[in-house]
Amino acid sequence: MISTKSIIAVLKWAIIAVAYLFLAYKLMTFDKYDALREEWIKMPVSRVWWLVYVMALLPFNWLFETIKWRKMVSSIEAISWTTAIQGILAGISTGFFTPNRVGEMVGRIAFLLPSNRKAGVTLSLVNSMTQNTVMAVFGIPACIYFFAKTQGSMETDMAGFLLLMIGVVFGFIALYAALPSIGKNLSESNLSKKAKEFIFCLSYYTKKDLAIIMGLSVVRYWIFCIQFYCMLQFFGIHLNISQAFVAIPANYLLVTFTPSLAFSEAAVRSSSALLFIGAYSGKVVHIALAGISIWAVNFIIPMVLGTVVMMMAKNFLKSK
Repeated sequence: MISTKSIIAVLKWAIIAVAYLFLAYKLMTFDKYDALREEWIKMPVSRVWWLVYVMALLPFNWLFETIKWRKMVSSIEAISWTTAIQGILAGISTGFFTPNRVGEMVGRIAFLLPSNRKAGVTLSLVNSMTQNTVMAVFGIPACIYFFAKTQGSMETDMAGFLLLMIGVVFGFIALYAALPSIGKNLSESNLSKKAKEFIFCLSYYTKKDLAIIMGLSVVRYWIFCIQFYCMLQFFGIHLNISQAFVAIPANYLLVTFTPSLAFSEAAVRSSSALLFIGAYSGKVVHIALAGISIWAVNFIIPMVLGTVVMMMAKNFLKSK
């Protein structure tokens, strides 16, 4: 009889294999290589510094995610910095082929003790919830301001979308604040033992813990906003600070809440960037390239590293 552990291992590597196949497909069908080559040839050397800034911020992006993940799982397991970053990078690989990267939890919980992996699933979902809430808190006002200023009024569909997002944000915040109480009440209820293994971890959090985790999400959010601003500058798209404060959060709001697979996010990010950044610049190709490039830096590089991590950690995972 095939064990659950074997099934999870096969599923994990199957997801990664499919992710790389689709990545190869996207690279082979990418139709802007000529534009990218021309941009590199005529680019002033001074603009390369903006790309340096983007790359320099990449470790900080994932450093704060590492700090946040360690804080989140500290209620059930004390993991090292190395284990935390391994789980995060592995999660990027396993999440590449799943809708809105929900498969990240597969890679992350693989680096927890088997007895803690069910709780790890719940904590991974809460982790995503905090980041998405931050995206909406900053993105909704930016989106409303953008459409009010550039369109004079919002179309019915967009107005409905933003109202829905406002409701979602308030719901997320209320749910997030109530997590310790929810976890405690459900743990003391008549739920099955297996169900309680998923939720008992929530009762260990304090209001201070929740505030710290949300604060780390805010810091990380502004890091990748600054990264995107630097990437736009690198491609010669010069937004002033007020324009950047509107266009970039609005762009991330749309990208975050648009159903997509990670391998297709390049197209989603490019079209979203054209909508919001394009209102302030007519450099269509440059904007599209900036959207694709920031996706490549923040997801393709960590995905490759994550695959290497999982291959190197194979014996470590077996020992757990």
